[in-house]
Amino acid sequence: MTIRKSGMAMTGNDDINFRRKIIGERVMLMLPFNVVFVGRVRGTVDPSAVATALERLKSRHPFLAVRAQIEDDGTGTFTSQGVPPIPVHVEPRERDDQWLARVKDELRTPFPMATGPLVRVTLIRSESTCDIILCGHHVICDGMSLGYLLRDLLGCLAEPKKKLTGPVVPPPIDWNTVAKPPSTPALQQFIIGLINQKWAASGIRFSWSDRHRLHEEFWRHNTGMQVLAWAMEPDATASLVERSRVEQVTVNSALWTAFLAAQYDSQVDRQRYRPRSALAVNTREQLRVSAGESFGFFASSLTVKLPYSPRRLFWDNARKIHSRITKELARTNLFRMLASEQIHPTLLDSLYFQKYGLLDGTLPSLFLRKMGWHQITYGYALTNVGRFDIPTRYGPLELEGVYGPLFYSDVEEKMVGVITVGGRLSFLHASRESVVGDATRLQEAAMRHLKTAIGGSA
Repeated sequence: MTIRKSGMAMTGNDDINFRRKIIGERVMLMLPFNVVFVGRVRGTVDPSAVATALERLKSRHPFLAVRAQIEDDGTGTFTSQGVPPIPVHVEPRERDDQWLARVKDELRTPFPMATGPLVRVTLIRSESTCDIILCGHHVICDGMSLGYLLRDLLGCLAEPKKKLTGPVVPPPIDWNTVAKPPSTPALQQFIIGLINQKWAASGIRFSWSDRHRLHEEFWRHNTGMQVLAWAMEPDATASLVERSRVEQVTVNSALWTAFLAAQYDSQVDRQRYRPRSALAVNTREQLRVSAGESFGFFASSLTVKLPYSPRRLFWDNARKIHSRITKELARTNLFRMLASEQIHPTLLDSLYFQKYGLLDGTLPSLFLRKMGWHQITYGYALTNVGRFDIPTRYGPLELEGVYGPLFYSDVEEKMVGVITVGGRLSFLHASRESVVGDATRLQEAAMRHLKTAIGGSA
C-alpha cells in the first residue's frame, strides 16, 4: 500500500517557491545513487499521520519538495513547481529483519527526477513496532539530512499541532560560500575549455528516459547486493569511546582499524585497490555560513591509502591511521567537486553511459579513467556520522534503534554506515556477494577485533 496525500493547501505547501541552480552536485544528477536511513520505533505509527507530517515538513525543508530539470545548455536546476506529495509505502511487519530487504529495494529503485519528489518513505509496521525507512537521492541530501528528517518527522507525530520553525534553507555550495574554493591552473582551464568546445559540438544530450536506461544497466551489472545490520550495546559503545580517548585516537580511526583488519583477515586475494579507502566527511561547518541542521547535500570524501599492517597491534595501527587521516584532511580541499562545474555538464553525464555500454566515445572514456570510475577503486567506504544527538523519546513513541546512512557505489567494494544514537553504536553494511563472498565473515572479524581491542564484549 502506498499513501499519497492530496489537497494539501492546508499545510502551506502552496506557498513553497524554491528554485536553485545545481552546481557541484550536478555530477550526480544522472547517477543511480540513493541514500537510506532507518529508524526503528516502538509504538503505533499511523501512516496517514506520517504523510501529513511530511507535507508539513516541506515548509521547513525545501528540498523535500523539489524536482530536477535540465536546461538547454545541459546545466541543472532544482524547482518546487508542480512537485507531488512524498509517497509513503506501507508493509505489514512480519519479522524483525524484514526491513533489510526493503533497504535493498530502496537503493535499487529510481526516483522520478523530472517530476519529483526526490525523497520517499517506507513504513514496515505492526501495532507495536514500525521500521521507518527514509530514502533520498544523493543529489539533494546526505546521511545527516535524513537523520534530521527522521527526528523532525517523529516530532511532528508526537506533537502534530505544534508550529514548525523554519524554513531551514540550506546554503548553496558555490564559489562564494566556500572559504577555500578549489583552484585550477590557467593551462588546465585552457585545456578544459578546448575539450568543452569539442564536446559541445558533438551535440550529445541525455534525457530522463536515457537516465532510466542507465539505471537499468547499472543494476543489471550490480546484482547480488547483500546488506547486514548490527549494533553494539551501550556499555560496549562507552568502552570503545573511552579506550579510544585513552589511546589518543578518534572512534572513527578505531573503526577503520577494525574494518581494515577484517578485510585483511577475510579477503585473502589481496586486490591492489583494497588498502585505498574512502572516508565520508561532513562539510556543514566548513562553509562561510553554517549549514546547521538543514536538509541538503553537505558531504565530501577523503580518499587515501590507510597504513594498516597485521604485524602491528590494534592500537598501534589505529594511531598510524589516525595520523594519516589527520594529515590528509589538512591538505585536501573538500570542495573539489566545485571544480567539476568547469567541465561541460553533459560530458560529466556521459561517463556512466560510457561505462555501461550505452555510449562509445573517446572523451568519456578518458575522463572515466581519469576519475577512477571505470573499476572498483576502494576496498571500503565508511560514513561515520558519529554521536548524533537526537532524542529517543517522542511522546508515546520510542526511537529504539537507528541504522545508516547507507548508499551503494560501484567503485567501492564495501560500504558501511555507522551512527551512535542513545549511546548505541550501529552499523549498516553493503557489498556484492559475487565480489566479497559472505559478508558476515567481515562483520564477525571486525567485531572480534573491536572486542579484543577494548578488552570486553562488543
